Amino acid sequence: MQSVPGIPLKILAVIPCYRPDIARLSATCERIIAVGVKPILVNNSERGHSCESLSIEGCLHANLGQNVGIARAQNLGAELAIREGADAVLFLDQDSLADGECLQRLIDSLERDRAMVVGPRVVDESSGVELPAIRLGFAGTPTAVCVADRTRPQKVDVLISSGTLATRQALAIVGPMDEDLFIDFVDTEWCLRCRARNVPIEVIPSAVMRHSIGIKSVRIWRFTLLVHRPFRCYYQIRNCFVLFRRKHVPIAFAIHQSITTFASRCLLLLIVPEKRKYARAYLAAVRDGVIALVTGTVRPGMNER
Repeated sequence: MQSVPGIPLKILAVIPCYRPDIARLSATCERIIAVGVKPILVNNSERGHSCESLSIEGCLHANLGQNVGIARAQNLGAELAIREGADAVLFLDQDSLADGECLQRLIDSLERDRAMVVGPRVVDESSGVELPAIRLGFAGTPTAVCVADRTRPQKVDVLISSGTLATRQALAIVGPMDEDLFIDFVDTEWCLRCRARNVPIEVIPSAVMRHSIGIKSVRIWRFTLLVHRPFRCYYQIRNCFVLFRRKHVPIAFAIHQSITTFASRCLLLLIVPEKRKYARAYLAAVRDGVIALVTGTVRPGMNER
């Protein structure tokens, strides 16, 4: 049974912020507020930065004064949303462009008092190409799922976190984001916990959200390479090792992610100008990743510099 007419679901949006574009973030908040969703801005910007005391009218604010990672920021925001009485929590990135129509279709797809997660069809902001969700096979091997030609909700196993709408029942069953991961693979690991605990995830094809990943994308031969800064590459590589320690992550999936991540980062090293800085980040990631794999201890990572 979907939400009861006359008794609307109370939804709050959690938006982790790190040195955000204030104009763009304000526009996103206006769209969210227009459909009756209250934004919670969890600000990771460091003390002394111009965005340290981020404040946008109509939003709840948590200014942390340091970068504690997207996972911790999402957890803090979700905890606040639940304390505010949220029936569901919407997770958004600071630079995602979700319009009112997209948000309303996500909200309309929820069912009251049921553990479930829904997300939009995500398209790359610069190219307009759909960014696929992932469905896992029997052994855990991933398959890309595009839904542009579908009309009904499609069951998947992994979504990017931006645009994800989770009921409070789902959050209670699945638990918080894995803060050891800090930023990369946070959404992947959480979605795989949903899969392990039988919480369904669906993509709503009619809900379309524009999103950008990385600094830019570069075409090399037949591959589209996403360009990230060294500190992001560190977490991408290190967290591949961490995934092997999570029992709910299929081995085949962890192997696939490791191969594709290592290959893409090696290609990236060929084209970036600051090769030494990237190489140092890669070596630190492998060192810390091996320690995490062998001992189960995830060492503090690196921040953007």
